[in-house]
Amino acid sequence: MAGVTIDPRRSALLLQDLQNELLKGDRPVVPLNGAQLIANCQKLLVKARETGMAVVYVRVSRRPDMRDAPRPPLGADTPAAAPSLIEGSEGAEVVSELAPEPGDVVVTKHTTSPFNTTDIEVFLRRFGIDTLILTGYSTTGVVEGSLRDARDKDYDCVVVRDCCAAGTVLEHDTCMDVVFPRMAWVADADEVIAAIET
Repeated sequence: MAGVTIDPRRSALLLQDLQNELLKGDRPVVPLNGAQLIANCQKLLVKARETGMAVVYVRVSRRPDMRDAPRPPLGADTPAAAPSLIEGSEGAEVVSELAPEPGDVVVTKHTTSPFNTTDIEVFLRRFGIDTLILTGYSTTGVVEGSLRDARDKDYDCVVVRDCCAAGTVLEHDTCMDVVFPRMAWVADADEVIAAIET
């Protein structure tokens, strides 16, 4: 989209559910694999840090007894195989290549969107944020959930196409090509980096 500029003082980069079990485990990660997704997010993270942009990590975790895990969808014959992401486990940690630094915000959620079970909005308000740059796994999970909630709360949103991945190419492409452009600027990492004011 021509003419888009991103003010780093009023923007936050959201790195969402980029955790070991999700990106380095047995789950499908497409159309980019986990290593490609991480590499693209690293480029964006470097730019965010260079410009002083707020960096917010969103992670999901579960109790060891899984009592806070989501119920299967109504009508499902069998529960979908869900990641365990047990709090304190290596699988629940953010991948080391994107590890948070002191001063970054880390919120832990128990639902699809971080806007429901975390204090993310406290930080966004206090930091004066009005624009969110969304990345993460999965496109149809945390990225779609946070995008819908953020738009309902009047945030301007950017979805970084090649910093997101899903379980299937169809899910990812449908969101990026059909659903998300109704709510956000959808662009590749290099386009987003070029739009960030320095």
